[in-house]
Amino acid sequence: MPVAVKKQLLELVDKNHQNYFDLVTFFLNGEVSIQEKERKASYFLKKEIQSLTYNSIDFPPDISKIQDWILENNKFQCAEYQAYLEKRNRGAGREYFKNVGQAFEFLIKVAPVKRVDGSWLFSIVHYWNDPVFRDLIQIYLEELGLGLATSNHVCLFDDLILNLGLEHFVLDLEDEYYHQPAIQLALAYAPPEFIPEIIGFNLAYEQLPLHLLITNYELQELGIDSKYFNLHITIDNIDNGHAYLSIKAFEKIYSKFNDKKSFIEKMKIGFALNDKGLSSRKIIKNLNLDALVIKILKRKALIGNVIHNDKCKFNNKTINSWLASPDSVEEFVEVLIDKKWIKLGYDPEESCFWKLINQEEGKMFGVFTATEKQIIYDWIAGESAQYANLNARRIQLDHKDKNNYMFSFLSDGELEDIQHQIYETGNLAMKINKLLPYLAPHAHHRETGLWCTQRLVEFLFPFLSNQKFTN
Repeated sequence: MPVAVKKQLLELVDKNHQNYFDLVTFFLNGEVSIQEKERKASYFLKKEIQSLTYNSIDFPPDISKIQDWILENNKFQCAEYQAYLEKRNRGAGREYFKNVGQAFEFLIKVAPVKRVDGSWLFSIVHYWNDPVFRDLIQIYLEELGLGLATSNHVCLFDDLILNLGLEHFVLDLEDEYYHQPAIQLALAYAPPEFIPEIIGFNLAYEQLPLHLLITNYELQELGIDSKYFNLHITIDNIDNGHAYLSIKAFEKIYSKFNDKKSFIEKMKIGFALNDKGLSSRKIIKNLNLDALVIKILKRKALIGNVIHNDKCKFNNKTINSWLASPDSVEEFVEVLIDKKWIKLGYDPEESCFWKLINQEEGKMFGVFTATEKQIIYDWIAGESAQYANLNARRIQLDHKDKNNYMFSFLSDGELEDIQHQIYETGNLAMKINKLLPYLAPHAHHRETGLWCTQRLVEFLFPFLSNQKFTN
């Protein structure tokens, strides 16, 4: 390892991480040892638990009734969804995303947590030779798509973000959007003492929430590929899906613990950790295209503050002057609105600013990406459906079968190396232990990780491997 890289790695390990983004970066760094991650995970989780309130979780006094309790909640969520559909059928508008721009904002803000989907179960995979953990391991492997890129949850979401042109927006997110991902990654590397918390977290996460049903429905309406969200509705079902497996896992592991009371208390803590940070519900409630548009314009100002001429002035200031400081961009937008260059709530074609950036003869044509223009269009048009004639389909690619044709022309030899090791190893336990590092949250969605996941499925769940039907 080069000296500079080694020094950087040591600094990362020793750093007293003060924000959630740093923690996420730490846990997703493949160069950091699992021992260091476990140490950091234990410290971070204990700190998070200290500020946790979980007495309000209404677990049934009779633990044998927990399946009925979850089933009742499932029925309630489905009834609420049917009520939503009835309102929509009577002509009511969308409740979450009034336009494509708002849907884009939602996808951007949930990206950090979706990119670590299922990670909280990674530590459980290391107990592969204990049958009591079999159900949880199955859940994790299915979160990983059984090694298929077309079903791996992180691959699916990354593809969605990439195909919608949203990837660079995620880089600008505030630290609060990394709180819940940091918790999930800490659970991924948590030592055995946190097994009850992991079970509780998983039990909460695998339930069917109303917001997932509505999100899936409204994204489809807007022409946005909702496969990622639809998959969570189907695969998490309470009949034979992840919700069912979560209950089975809880019952089996609970029966093994001598201190039942302590187990339940710790499980409640894990259940409550699910609500820390910004949930999808909170994000949806606080969607704000104004702020997103200002972010876009501030970024453009960094390169646009020296290329405009001095002929056009607003309030006696040149455009270059307005763009000289990111702090003045928001005021400049207000001036453009006041001067009717931007007419909010009207057909964007009536706004001079829109014509400048959208028409081929416009002075700013090509400055904004198709995705940025979609967001700006919806911001100008407002929530009125009258002008919402642009939608995601105009920028979305038909990528249904693209994974069948993907190939890496630049290989670092990692896949070939692990393949050789597995084929040369006769002992099953040794094979599995060689595969496990590549199922980690930072690696499972990459080429080597997908191959290793497929092999582990074949070794531990051959019936699941046989279910990967092809057309």
